[in-house]
Amino acid sequence: MPFPVDGVYNIRNVSEGLMLDLTNNSTAQGNQIQGYADNGSVAQQWVVKRQNEPGSPNKTISIQSNNEGYNGNGCFATARDDSDEPVVYTSQTFLVDLVARMDDTFTISFTLGNENLVLSIPSKHDSAVKIENYVEGSSRQQWEFKWLSNLQPIRN
Repeated sequence: MPFPVDGVYNIRNVSEGLMLDLTNNSTAQGNQIQGYADNGSVAQQWVVKRQNEPGSPNKTISIQSNNEGYNGNGCFATARDDSDEPVVYTSQTFLVDLVARMDDTFTISFTLGNENLVLSIPSKHDSAVKIENYVEGSSRQQWEFKWLSNLQPIRN
């Protein structure tokens, strides 16, 4: 898949086959982001917006919950810039870099702090989404983006 355009996506972990999911569809500050079986709910819909000029080689994006349907509502973050740190919901915007892989998947790398930290689902038994140190070829750190829809027009 080419680099995602602005829109609403499901984001699936390659290793575990689980979707990036807002636990209990709750936008409470600090709510755990988890990997969960595909259920088609809004908790698994994420607004992806490019954060660079068109044609730029930079692959920086924001990923926000589509929970309220406002073209992005909150994001995910970690309390510390450290490996094995759980990823939680926050109302702040955090930027990530997408690193394309040969098989049309992406590694999601945090842009602030340690650039070696990437989004991961450690295992089906531990489906909490975490950041961890990048490991070459690790499918638990690879993500597929499935386009669902365009962003909604902004109305006054």
